[in-house]
Amino acid sequence: MVAGHFALVNDIPVKSVCFELLEEHAQALRQGTTVPIGSVEFVRKAMALAGIGEPENFSYPAPLHPYLMRQVSQRMAGSVLGHWFVKPTTTKAFSGFVFDTLGDPAKLCEHEHGQYDVFMALPPDAQVWVSEPVSWLSEFRYYVVDGEVLGQSRYDDGQDTVPVPDRYLVAEMALVMASSVNAPVAFGLDVGVLESGETALVECNDSWALGYYTGSISHGDYIGMLRRRWEQLVQAARRVQA
Repeated sequence: MVAGHFALVNDIPVKSVCFELLEEHAQALRQGTTVPIGSVEFVRKAMALAGIGEPENFSYPAPLHPYLMRQVSQRMAGSVLGHWFVKPTTTKAFSGFVFDTLGDPAKLCEHEHGQYDVFMALPPDAQVWVSEPVSWLSEFRYYVVDGEVLGQSRYDDGQDTVPVPDRYLVAEMALVMASSVNAPVAFGLDVGVLESGETALVECNDSWALGYYTGSISHGDYIGMLRRRWEQLVQAARRVQA
């Protein structure tokens, strides 16, 4: 919807393509003249058609570990015992939930139960992220291009009046991430305020299929960051193939 509105206002060619017919646009995708905008699954298929290897997931990139304010590590799914927040190392395999070995799955809400089922279906040796469960007072998404924060939006469903993350710390995170080796040209920072009052990184998201929150960033800047990231991925794939 955002892409369609922006294209209409700016007289830019846009075509609505269903998942099943995406293969018809493989050549344009490989050439980098077409930018796929859609769900993770949609863009993931577009990358495959364009000969682009899916970028490594960087939910918790090493340069930003000092901003996590909690311990995060990788473990095999079959070895996760106890009370932990669990998140996949594969982009959007599931969104993350609190797993409790002694808990009753029947008491989970529908959303968490779906994630529980996906987690339990993983091979025992599959790697997952685990961290101590924490309480967030608020959570915001920041849209970053070339190390600059272009927009933000709150996405949690908590109380109306909540503390906002320290903007100086957020700007610092953006610059640290953008300056790291092989950093994406555009990415999202999910940052929140912990129960302790500290500003902390929730997670980092690549922008190749980054969701848009209403009022967070201009349509032009949003489309621009998707385009910049797609061009970066196309160029990287060409270097590998050369």
